[in-house]
Amino acid sequence: MKMRLIGAGLLIGLGGGCGEEQVPLVREAGKLGEAPLRRGFEADVPASWKELPGQGMRVVSYQIEGTEIDFYAIKLGMGDLTSNVNRWRGQIGLAEASAEAIAARVKPLTASGVPVAYVELYNPDVDKGILAAIIDEASTYWYFTAKGSVSELRAHSADIQRFINSIRFK
Repeated sequence: MKMRLIGAGLLIGLGGGCGEEQVPLVREAGKLGEAPLRRGFEADVPASWKELPGQGMRVVSYQIEGTEIDFYAIKLGMGDLTSNVNRWRGQIGLAEASAEAIAARVKPLTASGVPVAYVELYNPDVDKGILAAIIDEASTYWYFTAKGSVSELRAHSADIQRFINSIRFK
């Protein structure tokens, strides 16, 4: 399913990060050498995050100070909201959900004027969660995924959403 078709029409958000302390965004991603040109985007990064070079499929990773969150970006030539969300649900021990149920849980964000499908998945029974954004940027799909404990992800959800909204594609 093309993200452009569903991104703007989805109005039901998750409200993650409401009332959380806001960390100022004080630097841009990719100010080290030519990284933003190879990576394909720039973004406002909270001062407490450290940008790490990508490995394997990862274009870039971010270390969030004081957490065990694994936050990274990958870029692929294909995208499908339902299968990706159900794959992530399985990774944290949740049952598959219907396309309609998934669409109802998407929070629409925007990056460089492009609709973003953002989801927050939590399984408190195993203390695991995934925050994920899928961006259909013309012929390329960007996946920004944060994996970690429920409490750490909830505490950093607002910063991750601000980061996604600040993305500027090259």
